[in-house]
Amino acid sequence: MSTSAGTPEPGNGRPPPEPARRRDVRDSLWGRALILGLLLVFTLLVSKTCASNENEISQQEAVEIAMQHVDFTPDDYQIRYVPQGIPPVYYWAVSLYTEVNGRPARVQVVLVNATTGAVNE
Repeated sequence: MSTSAGTPEPGNGRPPPEPARRRDVRDSLWGRALILGLLLVFTLLVSKTCASNENEISQQEAVEIAMQHVDFTPDDYQIRYVPQGIPPVYYWAVSLYTEVNGRPARVQVVLVNATTGAVNE
């Protein structure tokens, strides 16, 4: 019998066997798949909650707002939804134009904030 806690029992001279290791969750295929799935769900939730770009202004409202800010009567228009800046602020880019012989003669682009309706001068 040993009097010191650190010396092995007398016998064959070998140290006692190490206890069997328990496999970590990260070592198994199902564990890795679970971690990846949780990470994807977390990323999706964060991206949806951070991207609060609720448009209060519709396309038609943006066109009406833009027509109030030009000094001519347009024949037609084109509209695009564009982000600007970091973090992005979303605008309706309304191109108002007159036509002469089927070609644009006068063009003016008005940026209307898609959330507030304010015109970016």
